[in-house]
Amino acid sequence: MLVGDTRNRNVGLFLALTFAYAWILWLPSVLVGFGLITLPFDVEAYSLIAVLIGAFAPLFAAVTLIVRQKGWSGARQLIRRGFDFRVKPIYIFASLLLPLGIAAGAHYFTIFTGIDDLPSTFLPEDLPVPAIVASIPYFLMMLLFGGGQEEFGWRGFAQDPLQERFGIVKGSMLLGAIWGLWHLPLWYMPGDGHSYYPFVAFVIFITSFSVQIGWLYNASGKKLLIPWLLHAMGNTVAPLFPAFHFAPGLKQPGYWVFAGANALVSLIIGIWFIKPHEMSESKQWETRSMS
Repeated sequence: MLVGDTRNRNVGLFLALTFAYAWILWLPSVLVGFGLITLPFDVEAYSLIAVLIGAFAPLFAAVTLIVRQKGWSGARQLIRRGFDFRVKPIYIFASLLLPLGIAAGAHYFTIFTGIDDLPSTFLPEDLPVPAIVASIPYFLMMLLFGGGQEEFGWRGFAQDPLQERFGIVKGSMLLGAIWGLWHLPLWYMPGDGHSYYPFVAFVIFITSFSVQIGWLYNASGKKLLIPWLLHAMGNTVAPLFPAFHFAPGLKQPGYWVFAGANALVSLIIGIWFIKPHEMSESKQWETRSMS
């Protein structure tokens, strides 16, 4: 599927499939969480497997629609977009350093200001190697199985038509809000850690994160590799610089700081980088229309 080929992309159907593929898989755990059913097996183990498989829902939804329109060659073209390394190194560095900087900044700000006494890390204390070394295989896992693969759907299929209609900022925010809502069942699944921090704060974070991803995706020339790396790195830094406690019933002020830091960065990005770009494109369009 070509980057600019957005005419036949049914974003509504993509989102419906993405929700259906994941939510149907997550439903048994959710029903157990509400006390409506019991399962003849370990529900926490099921939740772990279901969340892992459900993370492929955006990719599966995109492939489903592309194969229907263009056959398997179109699906292969989508996957190849993620392995297009013809991108300026600055965007690769930015995709790795931006989530690292925000997570570390929010983590230490929360601790130094006394807002919350966050754990130093979620990594096991008895690791035989330094945390930075252990984070490399963890990053690869996040890239392939832990959320990074979602970007073949979110950015690879839905981003372009949404930003063509609403602009980069609004389109990215809308996609981010939907992305956040898609995660909602995880708050009710026994054994999943999302329930430890507030859902509203998570939606603020994920909407802001979507703006950051949308910015670098466009700045890099719509290279799908960049959102893929950025998403995986965002998940990788979470246990390195925790923003919350693994304990139920807490207010988790550190996570609110983390969400606020992401919102602030995205606001700056929107004002200083994206808006001037959109205004320039609008003027170019007006000039072409008048000529």
